[in-house]
Amino acid sequence: MSFPQPNSDQYAIGGYQFFRLTTPLVSPGDIYESTQSGHALAVGPTSDIANVNIAYFDDQAPNFMARTTISPSRALVGRVDARNEATYSPSNRPGKIMFWAADIFDPNYRPFQHPLTFNPATDQIQFVQPVLDVIEYFKPQSSLTPGRDDAEFVFQNYPVTTHRFFLVVPYYGRKYCYVNFTNRLGIGGITFGIVGLNYAITQDDSANPYHQETTLLAEAAIGAGNSVTKVIRAASDGCFDALVFSISDAGPAPLRILMSDLVEP
Repeated sequence: MSFPQPNSDQYAIGGYQFFRLTTPLVSPGDIYESTQSGHALAVGPTSDIANVNIAYFDDQAPNFMARTTISPSRALVGRVDARNEATYSPSNRPGKIMFWAADIFDPNYRPFQHPLTFNPATDQIQFVQPVLDVIEYFKPQSSLTPGRDDAEFVFQNYPVTTHRFFLVVPYYGRKYCYVNFTNRLGIGGITFGIVGLNYAITQDDSANPYHQETTLLAEAAIGAGNSVTKVIRAASDGCFDALVFSISDAGPAPLRILMSDLVEP
């Protein structure tokens, strides 16, 4: 969790129409809360996380906790009360509204699929931290049109040491992605490849990897001045939690990524 978490009370006292939490995930167990009642909850436009669990106090639910899930295509419209005077059972925690990522994120992931097996002695890896964006509305909403903005990333130089650099970009629930990679080196070739990644609950045992990896673009050398383009579609290529890009040189080598929840943006 990124700290400090925004205080929903201050938003309500300050006359805001909604409380918005926008934060990068640090670990898969991050849980956030609101002490204010709301009239609707929706996934925000900049969220990388597609599915968000919502828990709220319900006198008739087991353990007094009811749960639902919101997504870019489905918001929760209707009054949701923060019952701060009541407690969940058996934890005895106040009945605040709680939300957390339903999608899996594992910052300890390392590529395993041949030939992309991660070598800690020679390889580098970096994650674009997935952002959780949730909006709680303080006033009644007749309707909501939830949805996420298209996401665009541009990279050019990479911390390659002696072998490969792996870049992990969140992709949860996206249906389309355009990728363009260009080798701007004056001489030589840069190896480039793309793998689709679905995280799994795992002990991160390198001998028994459980994460699912799908080759979307096999590693190949891109000659000086040349480029490669790959379009990824859910209907033909599948759905993934993240995309993993492998690069064998520090660059300059512009990498442009445009992803969308639409079949064609």
